[in-house]
Amino acid sequence: MKIAIPQLIFGSLAAGLIGSVIHLVLGGKLLRLVFSLVFSWIGFWAGHAIANRYSFFYFRFGTINFGAAFFGAVVIGLFGFWIAGENKIDKDNVE
Repeated sequence: MKIAIPQLIFGSLAAGLIGSVIHLVLGGKLLRLVFSLVFSWIGFWAGHAIANRYSFFYFRFGTINFGAAFFGAVVIGLFGFWIAGENKIDKDNVE
């Protein structure tokens, strides 16, 4: 899998944008933002690599398999958002 530096930069920016949108829509603290970004980057490049491996080309943009990469970034980014663990009930603020 050969990928040039401009595609690497574009893909990483796209994955970062997906992670930022997940955080913008669902909210949370800084930890959730970091987890959403990191997991979106991992999911984006994993989705791209898996699509390349199995010759699945959906919405290809240059050398990046953007369809599978987008799907991977959203799914894994949401998983990272969930695993950040800020969904605990505050016992002092229960009504």
